[in-house]
Amino acid sequence: LLTDPKIDSALAIFVPPLGIKQADVAEAIAEIGTRHKDKPVLGVLMGREGLPQGKAELHEVGIPAYIFPESAARALATLCRYREWSERPALETPTYSVDSTRARGIIDRAVAGGLNKLSEIDTLDLFDAYGIPVAPARLATSPDDAVKMAEELGYPVAMKIVSPEIIHKTDVGGVVLGCDEADEVREAFGQIVGNVEQRNPEATITGVLVQRMVKGGRETIVGVNRDASFGPMIMFGLGGVLVEAVRDVVFRIAPLSQNDARDMVRGLRGFQILEGIRGQGPADLSALEEILLRVSQLAADNKEISELDINPLLAFTDGAKAVDGRVMIAIP
Repeated sequence: LLTDPKIDSALAIFVPPLGIKQADVAEAIAEIGTRHKDKPVLGVLMGREGLPQGKAELHEVGIPAYIFPESAARALATLCRYREWSERPALETPTYSVDSTRARGIIDRAVAGGLNKLSEIDTLDLFDAYGIPVAPARLATSPDDAVKMAEELGYPVAMKIVSPEIIHKTDVGGVVLGCDEADEVREAFGQIVGNVEQRNPEATITGVLVQRMVKGGRETIVGVNRDASFGPMIMFGLGGVLVEAVRDVVFRIAPLSQNDARDMVRGLRGFQILEGIRGQGPADLSALEEILLRVSQLAADNKEISELDINPLLAFTDGAKAVDGRVMIAIP
């Protein structure tokens, strides 16, 4: 079999009959394996005595030995996957043209002010400076202000509390979606502020974010966590409010290469959701990969960023857009 050019590897499985020594068969497998070192050979020795008889003979010549064929098959499959991974074409770590001056100003102002969390407006502005598409938004400090901004952005709008102490806005009733007219915007402003004052009276209310509603898309999440030893760890997964329950995420160390970004997007257990199910078209995978690469560059360029979330990052059939985000700053 090993002399056949169509055969790439051999898995020798032996169940000894009475009167046959397992060690003798192991020596024969070893002898043949050493004559065909260009092809992987694995041995399965299923004798009553288990692996001890014949194991040493196989291991001496570099042939792995197993008790069960399932274990050997898994090992061979892993070897095949590693070969495919190692033979992938090497792709570069791209560097994008970004507005580093604007980004630097946002972070420097936060550090100078002793803030460990960027405001929602500054967060979206930072993403925009690095070429990450965002849903347009304005900060309103009064109901009339909110109406004016909603009319500038175009209905319908989403409204969200802005407070340095509040991270999970929905937990305090700080989000109202789908406001279609001025009266709804005024009512939503009062409702949001009232909910926060009741549920978190210690929170400082900066204002209410008025943001153009983005409909459709599949919810994903991109994150950064700066590890003391490894630096920025980039995370990608299926997002939304259920991200902590679903836990379908993958990680890589920055800076990401194009291969890394591609593997992250396709490495989710729920990747089929992005491919398209029940009549949905496929999400724009290239757009998701580019955003991962831009987030990687953002984290690598700005060492003050300790944590970052884009959740949700809505993936469409054409492009993707950040709707909400969080950036934590490490104060020196």
